[in-house]
Amino acid sequence: MGAALLTLTVVGPGRAQTAGPSPTPDHMPKPGMTAPEMAGRAADRFPQPVRAGDLPGRFLLQPEESQPVLGRVTALVRRDDGGAAVIVRLDGVLGLNRLGLQPVAWSGFGSRLVAVPVEAVALLGEYVALMGLTPERLRALPTFVPGSATAIPPDETLRIGIVRPFH
Repeated sequence: MGAALLTLTVVGPGRAQTAGPSPTPDHMPKPGMTAPEMAGRAADRFPQPVRAGDLPGRFLLQPEESQPVLGRVTALVRRDDGGAAVIVRLDGVLGLNRLGLQPVAWSGFGSRLVAVPVEAVALLGEYVALMGLTPERLRALPTFVPGSATAIPPDETLRIGIVRPFH
């Protein structure tokens, strides 16, 4: 039988490491993402065909374990560049919902619509997750004026990425 060889490595004194900010997980939006960066990340999410008419009414969730509700999808429209945008109703106070999701409240009363590039969202089961914008950038989007863009017919098929749960 052969003899086993044991190698012992001696390591010098180590240095203490200070914890810096942890990197943003890949599924989280990064502040200041550009449209091409959002499009590249969206392409990596295995875009699936979905009917435009299947999205209105879905909650828009923040991509974190508690999955706070940021708003509700109301429609899809064509952007000036030919791409698609998801129209989301942001409510000043969302209140409780039957799903037990945690709402996000922010200053301001009433609600308003914003156009979110389809590249900045992903499907999460029966929900839509905000992937390319931070909640702060979402709230900073300009108010969408109904009738200012062409509505996408409910039977038109779009390709939207998918994402797994965040917990």
